[in-house]
Amino acid sequence: MRKWLCSLLMLFSVSTWAQVTDLESLQQQLSQNEIVRGDFKQSRHLEMFNQPLTSTGKFTLSKSHGLLWQQQVPFAVNLVLTQNKLRQMFGDQVSKIITAQENPMAFYFSHVFLSVFHGDTAALKAQFTLNFSVQENGKWQLALTPKQAPLNAVFKVITLSGEQHIDQLMLEELRGDTTEIEFTQQTSLPLEMTDAEKAQFDF
Repeated sequence: MRKWLCSLLMLFSVSTWAQVTDLESLQQQLSQNEIVRGDFKQSRHLEMFNQPLTSTGKFTLSKSHGLLWQQQVPFAVNLVLTQNKLRQMFGDQVSKIITAQENPMAFYFSHVFLSVFHGDTAALKAQFTLNFSVQENGKWQLALTPKQAPLNAVFKVITLSGEQHIDQLMLEELRGDTTEIEFTQQTSLPLEMTDAEKAQFDF
């Protein structure tokens, strides 16, 4: 579950930028856009390997539809998440569909992480101890320490950092593994989903 769970993480850009100085301004900035698209680079550091496992691709996030996460390298993986369904497809293989009824724990984790990127501080405070800070270079950082199960049984801390956008996400697991995701080329244009994007959510 951890493998695809880490792939649920994506990024929001903003149409109007104002300096983030506290949790309230961070929430306002991250919750502005209806649709966000961008590129990602994910590096997973496992205790048993010297070199990180790296993957890259593109994502589309829609408040009304859900998340489209398209890994392109080292191999194609297409992940689509809605409110109550998840579809995963490797290359040209037959897609696998999971529902919230079949795997409620997986959807619990995914909804928690989506609340991170929506800037839903009320939901975050229920699950995490929040530590917000602004660095000398003007960039902000938000460390989320899980307060209760099941999150505190998996993660030690989750750290987001950025300036105009969330530029980096770091997940540190209790067993020593870490996952770093870098986000670039974020945009909210076009303002509406394309027909191809809408088709991805039709399942």
